[in-house]
Amino acid sequence: MATSPVSSRLDRLFTLLDTGSTPVIRKSAAQQIGQVQKLHPHELHNLLAKVLTFLRSDNWDTRIAAGQAIEAIARNVPLWEPRGVVKKEEDPAEGRSTPVRDRSDKLEFSRFDITRVLQKGSALLGSAGTEFDLDENELAAMDPKERLAHQKRQIHKRLGLDVAGAVGVDTQQFFQDEDLVMRPELNSHAQRQQRTQISAADAVAQEMAAVKPGMSAREKNRAKRKAKSLAKQRSKDIQEGVPDLSSNSQSQGEEPDPKRKRTTAVLVDQPADADRVVMDQVLDSSVMFEESEDWPFESFCEVLLNDLFSPSWEVRHGAGTGLREIVKTHGKGAGRTADTPADQLDSSNQQWLEDVALRLLCVFSLDRFGDFVSDEVVAPVRETCAQTLGAVLHHMTSEGVKGVLGILMQLLEQPQWEVRHGGLLGLKYLLAVRKELVEATLPAIVPAIVQGLQDSVDDVVAVAAASIVPVVDSLVKILPQQVPSIVKILWDALLELDDLTASTNSIMLLLASLLTYPGVTAQTSSGSVLTTLVPRLWPFLHHTIPSVRKASLETIHTLLVSDSPQAPCSDWLPPLLQDAFRHVFQRSITETKDTILDIIQKVWLKLLEKAPLEYLVATACPWLSAWLCLAMQPAQVQIDSAMLVDSRMKGKERGPSTPRSRTAPLIKEVREYLGGAESVTMDTPQSRDHCVIKARLTAVRLLGCLSSYIGQPLPTLQPGETAPVDSLGMVAALVVRNWAEFQQQKGQDSCCPAAVRQRLQEVLTENLYYDEITAQFTTMQTECRTFLTALQSCGCPVDTIARQGSLLTVEQASALALTPCSQGVMPNQLQRLEGRRSQLQASVQETGTEHARLEGRRSQLQAAVQETSTEHAVHHLRVQCSVASALVSLRLLPDKLNPIIRPLMDTLKKEDNSLLQESAARSLALLLEQAMTRTPCPNPKITRNLRGFACADCVQTPLVTQPLQPLREPVSRPASPVCGSPAATPSPSGRGTPPVFPPTTEGVSKTSGILTLVRQQREAAIATASRRGGRGRKAMGLKVDMEVLAEDDEAQKLAAVQVRGAGLVLTQIARHFSSGLTTALPTLWDATVGALSSVNPPPDADSAHDGPAQDLVNALQVVEVMGPALHQQLHTQLVQVLPQLCTCLHHPYTAVRHMAARVLGMLSTVVTVETMNTVLGHVIPMLGASDEVQREGAMEALSYIVEKLGVEMIPYIVLLVVPVLGRMSDQTECVRLLATQCFATLVRLMPLEAGIPNPPNMSADLIEKKTQERRFLEQLLDNSKVEKYVVPVPIQAELRKYQQDGVNWLAFLNKYKLHGILCDDMGLGKTLQSLCIVAGDHFHRAAEYKKSRHADCAPLPSIVVCPPTLTGHWVYEVEKFVSLDHLNPLHYTGPPSERNRLRSRVRKHNLVVVSYDIVRNDIDFFRTIQWNYCILDEGHIIKNGKTKISKAVKQLQANHRLILSGTPIQNNVLELWSLFDFLMPGFLGTEKQFMAKYGKPILQSRDAKSSSKEQEAGALAMEALHRQVLPFLLRRMKEDVLQDLPPKIIQDYYCELSQLQVQLYEDFAKSQARKGVEDSITMATADEEEKPKRTTHIFQALQYLQKVCNHPKLVLSRSHPEFPQVALQLMAQNSSLDDIQHSAKLTALRQLLLDCGIGWDLQADTVVGQHRALVFCQLKSMLDILEKDLLKAHMPSVTFLRLDGSIPAGARHSIVNRFNNDPSIDLLLLTTHVGGLGLNLTGADTVIFVEHDWNPMRDLQAMDRAHRLGQKKVVNVYRLVTQGTLEEKIMGLQKFKLNIANTVISQENSSLQSMGTDQLLGLFTLDERKEREEGGRTAMRTQGGADGVKGVVEGLGELWDQAQYETEYDLGNFVQSLT
Repeated sequence: MATSPVSSRLDRLFTLLDTGSTPVIRKSAAQQIGQVQKLHPHELHNLLAKVLTFLRSDNWDTRIAAGQAIEAIARNVPLWEPRGVVKKEEDPAEGRSTPVRDRSDKLEFSRFDITRVLQKGSALLGSAGTEFDLDENELAAMDPKERLAHQKRQIHKRLGLDVAGAVGVDTQQFFQDEDLVMRPELNSHAQRQQRTQISAADAVAQEMAAVKPGMSAREKNRAKRKAKSLAKQRSKDIQEGVPDLSSNSQSQGEEPDPKRKRTTAVLVDQPADADRVVMDQVLDSSVMFEESEDWPFESFCEVLLNDLFSPSWEVRHGAGTGLREIVKTHGKGAGRTADTPADQLDSSNQQWLEDVALRLLCVFSLDRFGDFVSDEVVAPVRETCAQTLGAVLHHMTSEGVKGVLGILMQLLEQPQWEVRHGGLLGLKYLLAVRKELVEATLPAIVPAIVQGLQDSVDDVVAVAAASIVPVVDSLVKILPQQVPSIVKILWDALLELDDLTASTNSIMLLLASLLTYPGVTAQTSSGSVLTTLVPRLWPFLHHTIPSVRKASLETIHTLLVSDSPQAPCSDWLPPLLQDAFRHVFQRSITETKDTILDIIQKVWLKLLEKAPLEYLVATACPWLSAWLCLAMQPAQVQIDSAMLVDSRMKGKERGPSTPRSRTAPLIKEVREYLGGAESVTMDTPQSRDHCVIKARLTAVRLLGCLSSYIGQPLPTLQPGETAPVDSLGMVAALVVRNWAEFQQQKGQDSCCPAAVRQRLQEVLTENLYYDEITAQFTTMQTECRTFLTALQSCGCPVDTIARQGSLLTVEQASALALTPCSQGVMPNQLQRLEGRRSQLQASVQETGTEHARLEGRRSQLQAAVQETSTEHAVHHLRVQCSVASALVSLRLLPDKLNPIIRPLMDTLKKEDNSLLQESAARSLALLLEQAMTRTPCPNPKITRNLRGFACADCVQTPLVTQPLQPLREPVSRPASPVCGSPAATPSPSGRGTPPVFPPTTEGVSKTSGILTLVRQQREAAIATASRRGGRGRKAMGLKVDMEVLAEDDEAQKLAAVQVRGAGLVLTQIARHFSSGLTTALPTLWDATVGALSSVNPPPDADSAHDGPAQDLVNALQVVEVMGPALHQQLHTQLVQVLPQLCTCLHHPYTAVRHMAARVLGMLSTVVTVETMNTVLGHVIPMLGASDEVQREGAMEALSYIVEKLGVEMIPYIVLLVVPVLGRMSDQTECVRLLATQCFATLVRLMPLEAGIPNPPNMSADLIEKKTQERRFLEQLLDNSKVEKYVVPVPIQAELRKYQQDGVNWLAFLNKYKLHGILCDDMGLGKTLQSLCIVAGDHFHRAAEYKKSRHADCAPLPSIVVCPPTLTGHWVYEVEKFVSLDHLNPLHYTGPPSERNRLRSRVRKHNLVVVSYDIVRNDIDFFRTIQWNYCILDEGHIIKNGKTKISKAVKQLQANHRLILSGTPIQNNVLELWSLFDFLMPGFLGTEKQFMAKYGKPILQSRDAKSSSKEQEAGALAMEALHRQVLPFLLRRMKEDVLQDLPPKIIQDYYCELSQLQVQLYEDFAKSQARKGVEDSITMATADEEEKPKRTTHIFQALQYLQKVCNHPKLVLSRSHPEFPQVALQLMAQNSSLDDIQHSAKLTALRQLLLDCGIGWDLQADTVVGQHRALVFCQLKSMLDILEKDLLKAHMPSVTFLRLDGSIPAGARHSIVNRFNNDPSIDLLLLTTHVGGLGLNLTGADTVIFVEHDWNPMRDLQAMDRAHRLGQKKVVNVYRLVTQGTLEEKIMGLQKFKLNIANTVISQENSSLQSMGTDQLLGLFTLDERKEREEGGRTAMRTQGGADGVKGVVEGLGELWDQAQYETEYDLGNFVQSLT
């Protein structure tokens, strides 16, 4: 509802634009910046100025995002379509006609010479090289040896040899000392070169001058703007102390002003759109973009066109990106001008486009920068400029396109390869953009491209190939005669390519594209030729770049598919078949990209299809064994290179003159692993296993397919026959399975040989040991032998088998570990020791030690047995599951199905690998189909077990008897077929243990509560307290048992695996049986969807009903899993159970209501229209039911629907908001909390609702209702649409427009029973606005009551709670503005006896004004009254929800709650939660939920050590919070609404400590107190629990230093250890502590007052001074010193008043009035605490801060006492700061806090407790020379860096990702963006 402060939101958006971790986040920020332009059109130039900074960023992603922001802005600026000037007839008398605008400042094709630019322009490189410039003075100070060493270091660094040296390369021999000597002849040559070449920009300028010398009118205007810009910048430089090199200021005799030297202007003027005090000067970049009568982007484009020739490549790239986006949208009218004749507008625009095109062509000719990515050069500047040229060409006439083409052809003839590269890029985009001109231009272009394909530079070849790919179709049709030569060139080029060649990808793509045309293959190659050519593709199947691998596979696939008569596959394929199979299979087991794996399978199938059978058998069978071995390759073991086909490049011999010839290639051994390199490098064992299993499954699919073509299952396959290897059995069985599946797909009989069938069935019953567990098995045997030895030494009997030393099985080892050793106490030894009592005790101890050692051996053996058993079970299950799957696919089910079913079910239950679970799920679905006709049929039992699996996790599927499981002991339900029956339901363990969470957050029982809400609260608490984000966990007071939250909870993990397996198989069953599911598996359907059709809720939750209720819960769980996969024909049956689901929402059992809500959420995504119609017709009315259970169920269902539908819910959002809003005041807490959460989600989506059409089949009644309720939404989101509220009672003031808007908003909140925060800037009249609505509402209630006598509208009193200083002010304001007839205030104040007397009068007044403290003390009285309005003035006082005041205030009962605060958030974003907890409890969730969702990421992002991801998460969380609370906040800044309010000038007045102050400051730094503080900080950092206690100690030390900075008198008491010494010093100086010279601030304050004209001896006739001031201090004692030592002693003529805590609250208002009304009083002395809140002190125009608060908001509030309504003068704010001290650091902290201000409303910052150790310790240091310290720190960092390779690697910058360029320079995306 509130008008969002523009700049604060922009700051967040630009932060995301700059630091977003994903392109999606950055693009979203860019689009929202475009929305800012749409909402604030006048801000265009300011926005462009901000974006320009990011266009010039060093970061690639930032520049791309800035380009997207330019695009979004441009789309929201109306197209420039001037009508032009209508030509008038020439006046014969005057001979004048309409002037035609001079366009001679533009480049034109007819008079442009690109060769001049090439000859005269200097190359544009990566940068200007200034980073390598050396300070001549610095070099001069070095001796020759030092200078030489310095130059060596610089050259090493520049050449990257510092990295080479760190990794062990000898860099000493690269160059010698004499190489660094400057030779005169070389120097003169360099000078000559420099004289002959000029800068790129100057070369273009000369070309413009060659067009027409002299300056056009437009150029003159531009020059004026530039001069003005330079003048402004120069004046700023002078202000900031930047030396003016053009003139000597001292020569003019100007003496520096000592006062100006001490005072730095921080803010000279308050910008009109700012919403906070900006504390740093920023370059006003918008000066470049002045308002123009012409196209709005004109001046911005001029800047970008100049940036195209910047020495820095990043700036050039950013300029090209920005121009591209503007030309795309506005190119049609960019060059049109308002003063151009109408008939010349188009030609004027063409002139502008010509100029831009020629400048871009100049960049092509001069840019030399290239970036290496994936061994490929990308020229980002030229590529981006080529795209910009494409956008320009899109709008040019055909004549203009020909002009561009002519210059591009000239570029292709240049000797510099970069120029040719740029020319080809231009051709690429020309052909792609202007396809209608391809037929005319292609004949001229193709010869040049062919020449480019044969270029000696790979990068030119790459772009030549890429340029013709988009027009391959036209090439084949228009120039078929040229195609054969091009294809031949491409095939020949494959011989020259290798892993390091830049053009590989482009050539492969072009070749694949050309070969898709059947005629091309026929023309270019016969069968014999292809036999020679195709092998050139083999190496590229194993290329390092995925796109090359993909293109080579597609080329092979294309050749196989286009089986032309001229070159049939039977001619060229047989000789290549073996190599083709080997290469493709090898790729399949090492490939990691799923898209490439799909193409591999297509190629393999085509090879099998096209190969003659005899060749297929001859080539494939000899390699079957090898391929099986590869498929069975052990994980993470390097594949034997002898089994792999050599895939290395084999270059063609060339002569030495060949441009691309190489020396002998460096051949390196390539290590290959099953599953690719990721199977070794991935982080977790599960992810590595996933890669390996994916490779095995791909390999067996290929082998199974091969087997089906050979005709028999592989004859060598005997699963598990030879070696007991898991992978052998699994692979063999899976090959058989895939063979059978392919046979069935081809419609052939899968007849399996008897031997294979018998062997498969035998494996199911065998128990083998596998080679994969050799290591574990060996360890177990070793432990067995060790344990046997220990047993024998103890005298225990040992089994004969074990004694013989044979290998033990797992069962034998397990039995051995259980051998008792009670008799192993060595009795013989003890008998011999009976007579030696002195040694008996020691011997017994030794015997005990032996016993303990034996037990240690036993535990080690048990661990080894357990590990071996677990590993064996995993491998055995995988083999058995694979064999079972094979038998199912072969349709060879044995008579007894248990051996088949058990491994499949166990895989679903226990297998950790999801791929194997998915495979088992497919087999089980097929098994169910085959077993349908069996008698007895196993399907009912199988499906019952599957339903049990799906309900195995009690967290996912709640128990009806205990829906919420205690977190301390996770419960996992056994997967029983009758899981739902009462007998099978486990008794909840942990019931006797206290819950982990406080009881107040639970609130769920068997029959009441909302389970979803409590789970959300638990998740929030876990997230807040998790180890990963545990910073400050204990400080938040969360009592979560971290061991309970351990991630490796085995029981929970097993339950999750089981649920996942059940989900996979149930989904597979639904898809497999499709629409026949109901007839194929009737028991499954009847137990799930069928069970819902007969729901009959019991009257209560008696234990007799527990069983059926649990069955219903389980049925709902299975429906939730299967629903999304059900066939569309079954959706009608789902729709039929919707009424029953609504019935379940008021079921007496909490768990049933919860599951019904989840199923409704699922159905809302499957059958959206029908579900939402049911919800609107049945569920929404339940929200208003009197039955609490109905409201709980309906609210929970809505929450799931909102969560599941997301943005799909937008068409229905209008109909949900108001009902949910009504539940926000529900008497049941859980309903109220969930409603507020739902409403918060809906509020964020509301802005998207406009313009969305109604969903289909919506009834007319709902459409009408939607129209009515949309009005509410519009008013909630846009206060300009709120109805005007006429205050029904007379107000003795004229409301300003913004005040009337505020009253309208308050009336809107009143109408809909909403609550909010009026957080207008300090001084805008919040009191008056709130009085208007209170008086008006009282009037309306009285009138309504008089009419109806209804109790709901009986008159009620209102209460205003404010600080004690303001109670009198409120009473005064009420009496001033409103008649006592309408508002009769009671000033409730005084001692307890007086307040007791006043209580009887409360009922006689309709407004009670009371202070916070008195509310806290008398809350027992105030909470008994029902108030109409409860207004909290300065409501941020309740920001801490744990204080007694906050707790008391939240007990007040009121119809309407309103907070007034100019600074709602001061120190911590968590404070906002407390404010909304008063207004709308639950709107921001619980405190833990709020902290997890918003507080934690925001606070972490503010940490100095936060990562970029944490900063981004903080910005996103702040943006989400902003959207959520915005409708309930109204904030206007003075600068927005009071254009006549004079500016506020803030200045820091620096003063240096006196000698005595320096002495005291440094003494502390050396004292034990400082050491104690350091210890406290360090210990508090280590121990979070002690931090609050130690913070007090730290704060005392900080206060001590603050007092030293103010006045030595504040610390030098007689007990001070330095007091005697200081007293002697002062006596020797004939001085005392009362002298103001000992306090820097007193002398500075005296001078400052005199400068303001305060304190001078006034003339006799002068009574009133020119200025009056407020002087703020923190401490009352400092005010005493000011009054006594300065004012009375040195400035007796100054008149002053004083306002501090000693003044009674009732007397403070009269002091304020006196000061405002008596201009003869010069000063008002105040403490920040008392004078900073709510007072109106507009009588002063100067504010002086002697001391400063950690919290900048307090200082801002204080200074706004003068800068508010009624002020007529400019307000000057002076802040006295002692230089180099703690105070200066406090000011730095204030700047930090203000920089993050207004993120939600106005403030969010860190507190003392959240500061890091380094920050705290830094506060205690007196900064004498910051530069020296910074230099020292730099040196320390340099010396302390990590040595060796690791240090070098960690020091390298972040490498760019290839995907950045691929995405940005995707030609298809670019062409699409032009449409």
